[in-house]
Amino acid sequence: MYINYSKLWRLLAEKDLSKSDLMELTGLSSRVIAKLAKNEIVTTDTIAKICAALSCNVSDVMECVSENDVSLYQYCRSFGKVVEENENVKKLAFTFRDQKYAVYITKETAAKATQIKCADNGAVYWRQYHISFAHMSSFGTSAAGPLSDNKVLVKPARAADEVTIVVIKGKPSLISGLDEGMWVSAAYGKLKSKNDVFVMTEAQFKLFSPKR
Repeated sequence: MYINYSKLWRLLAEKDLSKSDLMELTGLSSRVIAKLAKNEIVTTDTIAKICAALSCNVSDVMECVSENDVSLYQYCRSFGKVVEENENVKKLAFTFRDQKYAVYITKETAAKATQIKCADNGAVYWRQYHISFAHMSSFGTSAAGPLSDNKVLVKPARAADEVTIVVIKGKPSLISGLDEGMWVSAAYGKLKSKNDVFVMTEAQFKLFSPKR
């Protein structure tokens, strides 16, 4: 069981209030508001200030929720701890239903000009396409065609007792190499070996439930 503050955000929406408004009404800091957003533990004094400001009861802003009633995505957002971070991704670690998870989430948002390649060397590549221009003339600019920038997005570390997931924010035009070798799609949903890694978009992760 854990505390969930979804009721608080729904109540704010009903009253047409923002998180900034809540900070002003209660005197709570942005750090405390961030903890509430992640369903982390706060003091009873914090809850009392919120109830007083919104003229409501404790049951109107929080509830106890069973782990069985939340998705992997929701649990990751609430309890995932950032254990590594670089310019490309942040790695979150947590245990959900007695299973350890390591989730790598991209910092950049993929668009239609983005392709993701899952390679045999254990790396996930980010390929971004751009239009190059050949020359300028009195008649305007002539486009020479697309160019692509390739970079290693992440080379995820894998532990035998962990399920590893790479989450691509946004909507890439293509994720290639899935369900071949070590890379597994959300649709397949089941790891073939302890060395496999799931790769999926954030939208797929929101609905994802790994098969046993």
